[in-house]
Amino acid sequence: MNDILTKSEPQKTSKSYFKVVQQRWKDAIQTDGFIIKLLTAVGIAFLAAPKFPSYFINIQKRDGAYLSDVVLNHIPALDVSTPIFAIIYGMLVFLLCRVIVKPKLFLLFCLTFVIETVLRMSCIYFFPLNPPIGLVPLHDTFAELLIYGDTEPITKDLFFSGHTATMVMIWLFLEKRWEKALATISCIVLAILLLVQHVHYTADVIGAFFFTALSYVIARYINKQKWPVTCAILLLFFTALETFFWLSSKII
Repeated sequence: MNDILTKSEPQKTSKSYFKVVQQRWKDAIQTDGFIIKLLTAVGIAFLAAPKFPSYFINIQKRDGAYLSDVVLNHIPALDVSTPIFAIIYGMLVFLLCRVIVKPKLFLLFCLTFVIETVLRMSCIYFFPLNPPIGLVPLHDTFAELLIYGDTEPITKDLFFSGHTATMVMIWLFLEKRWEKALATISCIVLAILLLVQHVHYTADVIGAFFFTALSYVIARYINKQKWPVTCAILLLFFTALETFFWLSSKII
């Protein structure tokens, strides 16, 4: 009898877990404006996704400035692509497993992601930079297939660092103390590895902290508004993003 109870216990735990998640999402969907906000944010992400490859191809055509970077001048360039993406994707999967059980937190994450993406695309457009001297190209099959497209390596999507921004976002949305500690260590290690590979200037990495925090603050503010206001602001961000896509197509 004890054996039967022991074997069935994990199944009961699993069922109760999914039951809690299901109930939380059911309650959230019934909350006024929740589903409209979520669908708007997710819809913007899906509508924009197919346009990123051509945007980055166009950005790659521009000639930008070289920054004098004291930090990079003292770091030998090495290929550390594998640990970079192991950290990013490992922590990202961990975060998604955490936020998916809290629908309102997941909504805030989606809002922050959309805003951070628009801010990054605008910064890349307004601050054209050439890649650091000694750059070792990152090899990320996932990004090459879904974001950059099947083209030459994209090396001019510099200010601000999307990889660092992702890690900062992960830190912002993990809630427990040990999770924050893990995210802090991962973020610091990733920033160092990006500099070791010379794929970003130090300013790109530092800038990611500021703009991701700003995205989070904006997302929290608009999320507190009623859904028509939240969606209207999101659509303004989407319009800005579409404008940058259009402007980039005019680059010769």
